Amino acid sequence: MRLTVLGTGTARPVADTAASGILIQTDRTAVLFDIGSGIASRLEATVGAAALDGLVVGHMHADHWIDIAPLRYRFPWGEPAPRPLPIHLPPGGREKLELLAAVISERAGFFDPAFDVREYATGETLRIGDLTIRPHPVGHYVPAWSMDIEGPGGERIVYAGDMGPSEMVVDLARGADLLILEATLESSTFDDARRGHLTAEEAVDHVLRAGVPRGILVHYPSERRAAIAAICAPTDGRVVPAITGMVIDIRRGAVPARAVAGGASPQETVSRG
Repeated sequence: MRLTVLGTGTARPVADTAASGILIQTDRTAVLFDIGSGIASRLEATVGAAALDGLVVGHMHADHWIDIAPLRYRFPWGEPAPRPLPIHLPPGGREKLELLAAVISERAGFFDPAFDVREYATGETLRIGDLTIRPHPVGHYVPAWSMDIEGPGGERIVYAGDMGPSEMVVDLARGADLLILEATLESSTFDDARRGHLTAEEAVDHVLRAGVPRGILVHYPSERRAAIAAICAPTDGRVVPAITGMVIDIRRGAVPARAVAGGASPQETVSRG
């Protein structure tokens, strides 16, 4: 599998990155996980929307799905997509999509010509091309799901999405090759009593306790990148802040690459060990 980071930002717009978006590819499959603000343009700079085999959204906060509207505009008004793109939304997502069409002053059913919209359920197994995806509910301010993603050779990525501290995610990630975690908060005192985000320190701790060979941190304020890199530094490259455009190849038997000073290298390799 190959992972490309399309965005590392939070809901707040910044100049140097889009919001949430992770592209995972195999030799014959390309799936986008989350499509926050700015991700549709980043997608066009990589494989392009027409090359996607599916889109999976972990929860319905805008910074994880709002660019589904410009994705629809990728196929001009009145012109059907080359094929309806399978879009997997959380329960209730189809209704929110119809509401979005109304909010942007489009007709009912606006998304239908371009998308094959489905709602997944906890415990369901999604198969898109040669990727197998299993959603797992995780604690956030709204219903949210982490994604356990398995490739054709048994490679595994756990994309945890937005969440507070979670023993479930630690357990889920055991045996995975890569764990993707958020690092939104500078301090847990900024969060609600019912936690919905992680600090960088908490994210590093989750990676280490899960025993995965590598972890990358996303969904963080970009002005804190250097500070987050310093928090990750004691892991000797095992955990790093992701940067937009980072590409990670995940395959068996490879030697894990080290991170460069101040962050991760643009291209790295992760092994199962």
